[in-house]
Amino acid sequence: MEKRGGVLMVIGIVFAVLILIAAGAGIYFYNYHVFKEVRVCIGESENTYVPCVAREDCLEMFNISLDVLVDSPEFVMETAGDVLDKAVYCEDTCFVRMVRGINFVSGELEVLESCEGNEEEVVMEVRGKEGLEILDWMKSLE
Repeated sequence: MEKRGGVLMVIGIVFAVLILIAAGAGIYFYNYHVFKEVRVCIGESENTYVPCVAREDCLEMFNISLDVLVDSPEFVMETAGDVLDKAVYCEDTCFVRMVRGINFVSGELEVLESCEGNEEEVVMEVRGKEGLEILDWMKSLE
């Protein structure tokens, strides 16, 4: 009878260790593991010679907005907003910088391995948590 108790104890300990390993792996992949990096490259600025007082004038003039991403997860909006802030600015006239990696009209992403030497790089890391937020957002679009 004592052997049976010992065997059950060993099986219980092994089962508990497996549960702890699975929980640890779940926490790691949800919070820390980077599944995908979305890279956006911002190039040289070009003077459009369109007069402006504020950056919003330029955005309106060229019909640039983040309306496509309105219901997207907050981290997507923040990254797209950062890119837009760096890509369009006003210094008496509108300056627009070349952006590779995201299409602001359609919201589609390009896969870029790296940026060229003269380009500024913005990287959005997609972890498990963010991936699930994007999945929920994509499902809501259907």
